[in-house]
Amino acid sequence: MKRLGLFLGVLVPVLYYAAVFGAASTWPGYSHVTQYASELGSAAAPHPEYFNWPIMGAGVCAILSSLGFFAALRERGSGFLPAALSAVCIIAWGVAFVMGGWFHMPNPLHNAFGIALAVQVAPLFMLMGLTKAHAPTLKLLLTVTFFAALALILIMFNVGHPNLVTSHNVGLWQRAYSFASIPWIGLAALMLMGRPKAR
Repeated sequence: MKRLGLFLGVLVPVLYYAAVFGAASTWPGYSHVTQYASELGSAAAPHPEYFNWPIMGAGVCAILSSLGFFAALRERGSGFLPAALSAVCIIAWGVAFVMGGWFHMPNPLHNAFGIALAVQVAPLFMLMGLTKAHAPTLKLLLTVTFFAALALILIMFNVGHPNLVTSHNVGLWQRAYSFASIPWIGLAALMLMGRPKAR
């Protein structure tokens, strides 16, 4: 079950970026620089199903992968709480993406009450669980991910830089944030697939 869950975790970024770039390729004139990714699933898009179904698939994969992450972290000596909190954060992200694909923009439920932001702290909880594990590459990935995603989400919310994100570049900033907050799920899953190495 652990390996299957982690394999599904690897599929999360694959499905997400397949949705973004696949759906964008069917919309002449769509701009990754000025438009939100969610617009690809709205009624204005020529083929919203090309975006909505894959991101819902990514959400389901994330939900199921939480079992693999929990088991792998426990196998590496993580306490129950850090492993469980990591899994819950990934579940929240998955639920948010299922809702995002089902309730299209501009439906208020599309944002899933902001629960996708839980993925921000998942790397931190994983780091707390891996304090006794010999996993330097994974720890580096989680550390860089946490601080990069934190910096970018603050920029997206215009904290300290009120004029940095504009209608002319919001899509670019959103892509940067997605790159900091999504691919690590697949990379971490790959790194956790093997058996723990003895210290």
